Amino acid sequence: MKNCLLVLFCFSVLNPSAFCQKNNKTTNYITAAIGFWNVENFYDTLNDKWKNDEEFTPKGANAWNGTRYWNKIDHLAEAICQMATDVTPDGLTMMGLCEVENKNVVTDLVHNKRIANRKYEVVHLEGPDHRGVDPSFIYNPSYYKVTKTLAYPVKLLSDSSRKTRHILVVSGLFFGEPLAILVNHWPSRRGGELKSRPDRNAAASVVKRIADSIINGSSKTKLVIMGDFNDDPVDESVKKIIGTYSEEQQPGNNLFYNPMEILFKRGIGSLAWQDNWNLFDQILLSKEWLNGGSAGWRYRGARVFNKSFLKNDFGKFKGYPLRTYSGTHYTGGYSDHFPVYVVITKEKK
Repeated sequence: MKNCLLVLFCFSVLNPSAFCQKNNKTTNYITAAIGFWNVENFYDTLNDKWKNDEEFTPKGANAWNGTRYWNKIDHLAEAICQMATDVTPDGLTMMGLCEVENKNVVTDLVHNKRIANRKYEVVHLEGPDHRGVDPSFIYNPSYYKVTKTLAYPVKLLSDSSRKTRHILVVSGLFFGEPLAILVNHWPSRRGGELKSRPDRNAAASVVKRIADSIINGSSKTKLVIMGDFNDDPVDESVKKIIGTYSEEQQPGNNLFYNPMEILFKRGIGSLAWQDNWNLFDQILLSKEWLNGGSAGWRYRGARVFNKSFLKNDFGKFKGYPLRTYSGTHYTGGYSDHFPVYVVITKEKK
């Protein structure tokens, strides 16, 4: 696996320190980065009677305790601290998360000493998922001002009695420009890819309706659709239902550019299963990110953040994401997914 950052400018070398530091590098651009990460069962240690979280308690099957909880937070913060600091000293401008139990765990994360200086704020709306996990969103208020948050339900076609994650929609102003973010965690491939496909197609249809509504309401609003889609960039839910394209100059009738499709076709993935790599974690961009003109924010590149410290370094799972648990066996890692992000720039006036 190789990192692949398709950018039109040079990058400084990452300085992996214990804390995130700013540098004095000057360029002709303002640079920002937008990320996403499935953080693998990010639960607190308390038993919430309204959620199916018993496994992640001190007496549960995973023996999830305070030491392990705070270790996971420090690991997540370590990765977030380093992401995109080779292109901007402020690191990630904003980031979607999924498999999050509640707002409290994300608040603990953003207050970790590694990233506390960024003063990230948290958006989290409780949803109906049977496992009690939801999508979340963190953002640097120096860049982005949130004005509205909504949650849209997704109904499972395979089992209407089983509840799944909602779609989190965050609207606001990014340096004064309207920007809407859709954070997703689509239904899994439980029972097989083919059998479960209608559920992900249903989620994609909800996303398409939301996106169409936002675009029809304001042509000036840029959109970012991010998430763990449990489908690859070439699958029907993403490619056909949302309508994505992978060549910057050939959008056709599609509205969303998917930089992850190029990475996927090069064999780059964000998670592995039975020695096959998938790129379920994706960030889609509305056309405005590619034709914003010299005065607007423009897309510059995409990356799967798969640094060596995030990988398993031995055994049959060597090179896979170093996860927190393998079954009920505590492995003390980061997540079973690599995070992803896109880089955007704007010319200085």
